[in-house]
Amino acid sequence: MLFQSENFFNNLDYILPELHKIKLYSKKEYDEEFPNNGQLWPGYRSSDLTKTNPILTSFVLDKLQNVKILQNQNLKIHLYLHLRTKEDEKDEFIHTDDDFYKYGGLVYLNDSNLNSGTKIYDDKDQMINDIKYVKNRLIIFNGSYRHKGYGYFGNNSENGRLTLNLFIRDL
Repeated sequence: MLFQSENFFNNLDYILPELHKIKLYSKKEYDEEFPNNGQLWPGYRSSDLTKTNPILTSFVLDKLQNVKILQNQNLKIHLYLHLRTKEDEKDEFIHTDDDFYKYGGLVYLNDSNLNSGTKIYDDKDQMINDIKYVKNRLIIFNGSYRHKGYGYFGNNSENGRLTLNLFIRDL
C-alpha cells in the first residue's frame, strides 16, 4: 500500500517559516534530551511534535482526516521534523517502521529536488518504487515496507531535505 498526494498543506509557504523555527537535535543531543528512546536515524530531528506543538498537530490531524486510507480507523500519530543534509547521506540505511507502526509517512517541505526522495525496496533489497522529493507532497506507506531516503542536500533547515515524518499506529 502506497498513497501519494500533492499539495498536502493548502498554505505551506505560510507555515514553513514557523516550521523552520522548531528546534532540531542531532542524534547525540536527542539521546541526551530524550534518553532510552531506542531510535536510530541520520541527520537532525525535532522532539515528538504531538507532545510539544499541539497547534501544528491539530492542523496536521485535520488534514489527515481527508486521507481515505486513514479514515474509519482508530489511529495514533507521532510527528517529527527531520532534516538531512548532504553530509548525512553516508549514514542512511534501508529500514522498516513495522516494529510498532502500521503506516509511515512523509511530507516533503522545502523546495523540490528531483535528485532526492524515498525509495521503497522488496525483501531482497531490490528497489520497487522511487518517490521524488516534491515540495508539499505527502506519501504514506505500510510500516513494513523497506525504505530509505536518498539524495540529501543543503546544510540547514531552510535549504536541506526537510520532511515532516508521520508514524501512525493502531490505538
